[in-house]
Amino acid sequence: MSRKKIKSVIARNPDELGELLGLSKADTALMKYKAELSAIAIRAIRESELSVNELVKRSGVARSKVSAVKNGATVMVSCDLLIKIIAATGTRIQLRAT
Repeated sequence: MSRKKIKSVIARNPDELGELLGLSKADTALMKYKAELSAIAIRAIRESELSVNELVKRSGVARSKVSAVKNGATVMVSCDLLIKIIAATGTRIQLRAT
């Protein structure tokens, strides 16, 4: 049985990662946007000190999704749900185009 040698590649920033993955510029921008929203949501939940149940009531987002975000597991949570959760904490975000 032969073993193939795996070449390691390191991406130094999100743009390089998008290029390595073969993503379009639009998909790379979406990846960066979601990463930022995820970080904001996790921080907003922590700083709000609201319970998961209270966030569910305020946001209308399923408990499983709110719990996932609280625990940093945001891969399966859409950007619109992240925004609802952030808003439910009382945090205000300001979007900027770059």
